Amino acid sequence: MNVTLPSTSIVRLKDIARKLNISISTVSRALGKDTCEMVAPEVRQKILELAEQANYVPHPAAQLMRKPRVHLITVLLPLETGAFMSEYYGVVLSGVISAARDCGTETRVALIDPDGGDILEQMQRVAIGAGGLLYMALPLTMRQLVKLEDFVRPVVVMGGSLPPHIDLSTSRVNTVAVDNFAATRELTTRLLKLGHRRIGLIGGPTTVRDAWERERGFLEAMKKGQGLVDPQAIIHVEFTVEAGLQGWQQIGTCTPRPTAVICGNDEIAVGVLQALAKEKINCPADVSVVGFDDSRWATRVTPPLTTVRQPMAQLGRTAAELLMNRLQNAGETKVEHRLFPVEIIDRQSVAAPARS
Repeated sequence: MNVTLPSTSIVRLKDIARKLNISISTVSRALGKDTCEMVAPEVRQKILELAEQANYVPHPAAQLMRKPRVHLITVLLPLETGAFMSEYYGVVLSGVISAARDCGTETRVALIDPDGGDILEQMQRVAIGAGGLLYMALPLTMRQLVKLEDFVRPVVVMGGSLPPHIDLSTSRVNTVAVDNFAATRELTTRLLKLGHRRIGLIGGPTTVRDAWERERGFLEAMKKGQGLVDPQAIIHVEFTVEAGLQGWQQIGTCTPRPTAVICGNDEIAVGVLQALAKEKINCPADVSVVGFDDSRWATRVTPPLTTVRQPMAQLGRTAAELLMNRLQNAGETKVEHRLFPVEIIDRQSVAAPARS
């Protein structure tokens, strides 16, 4: 059955949607240059035919909303409770907002749902109206990162969301990250110089690039400093206190037991400290513990935690500046990979190993 609309009437999206018994959002996507591929070809064809027949003209206000706004940055976070409680996301976001405000640019936050289907399709939807995107949500695969090279908006990806193993010199997506490799290499070297030889690593998940880089730095320092690498004392867990507690229960049974433990973040380190206290193992006299992030946990535990401080606000500010530069210079093709050094914060959770 052919569906017609009077060409003399004012036709709106909802008129077309009602005639075809579909949603307004489907009609909107089908008529959008950047979103039309998200609609099934047969449905898109019907919408286009009906719109042409009725001489449909988008409402000026709607056009304005769909048009990319140069003065709008959208930050993509994961749809999880922890994202809103995370010190890392909060401080990075403060850096983004600060830089954007200085340049008269707005900031918007959108969420990527781990159960919401393809990540790139979700990005296409939230990109409508945005000038540029800062991605710091779920870890990307190699395929997804390659596809982002041809994304319709400028994109900056934070280092923690990059796939492990990728050589960034081969990627055409702008990135901002910290030097995780150098950080754990330096941490491990310091422990070796204190006399530790049996050092354990309780790192983050293997799917997370940060964890992969930190393990590489640890292994290089152990090899160069002639540390004793025990594969049983290198494990990967979630970035939680509970995982740290369980992690120590696992590597604490190694023979001989590690005299120091490097943790993937401060929460893991707190879990290790709790496990040591439960077993009446003294830190740092019997086992030294170091964390990563210099979070609010670091000074609230006993003993205060030696850890790595990331320039989190600077990461956000730099990412925003990269995006704004791309927005102001639309023809810019140079790809940048900004890598920031970190600072090791010495506190009381590290000491030389006890002599036998």
